[in-house]
Amino acid sequence: MMLVNGSSKYLVGDLVAATDAYRIYNCTQEDSGRQCLMQIASAVGHNGDLARASYILRELKLSADEQEKKYKDAGGHEPQMLLNYQLGFPELVDSFVCEDMEHRQANVLAFRSIEEVRSVVPLSNITTKDRLQIDLRTSGWIMGKALKMMVLAHHNSGIAVRLMNGNNILLSPEQHYVIIFDWSRAQLYPGDIPLEERRRDISQTAQAVITVLGSNFRKGAASEDKCVKQYVDYISRLARGVDGDAKRAHKKFYELVDALWKREYYPFTTEPLSD
Repeated sequence: MMLVNGSSKYLVGDLVAATDAYRIYNCTQEDSGRQCLMQIASAVGHNGDLARASYILRELKLSADEQEKKYKDAGGHEPQMLLNYQLGFPELVDSFVCEDMEHRQANVLAFRSIEEVRSVVPLSNITTKDRLQIDLRTSGWIMGKALKMMVLAHHNSGIAVRLMNGNNILLSPEQHYVIIFDWSRAQLYPGDIPLEERRRDISQTAQAVITVLGSNFRKGAASEDKCVKQYVDYISRLARGVDGDAKRAHKKFYELVDALWKREYYPFTTEPLSD
């Protein structure tokens, strides 16, 4: 099926996922051949959900660009170094109401610096589909980058995600990208985000990471290594909602990570899920 918006054409392929509010299909941008995802409202009544998501994604891009400029202007780092906040949420390629699809809202999404869309998978797939669990060091970059995205959303954009479960946290295992996919439930606040909203986003993230750690979380909690125990205990505290400040949580989390491991590339590491 080919969907057209002005001069842009998209070849829509297989259904990838579905929720009450929308359907997601593989699609290809005809002029560039770029792999994308077509997110289409399940009914006209859900057009507002996808319109909200498209607006939020634009706001996040503006915030990410602003933070990048501030970082560059501040100096004190190598010129080629970037914050790369934009890697943590989808690129909004296009957004339109599709007449050929009963006037339903459609968002065309892509992942920056990722050519193969199928290489990006939900965090929850690790345990539910692949029957695997991650090791503690792998959890470090997953949790750390998720907290980094919440710094951008909460502190720089005034946005509560409201959906930080394992289905909405996507991974590019080889490239170490952590992507928050669905922003259709997000809320933009003109002032401070309510503390309970911020706590919930952080808590849901920590709970999702604990789930994919499997038995390694329990082993870490019982470890005689003080640093390991502190690291696991802190994730547990975040899961219980003790901190609603993503910036503070991000800083504290990396203090614990740095006490355990060097700042270097560490491959996505899993093992069979155990009881």
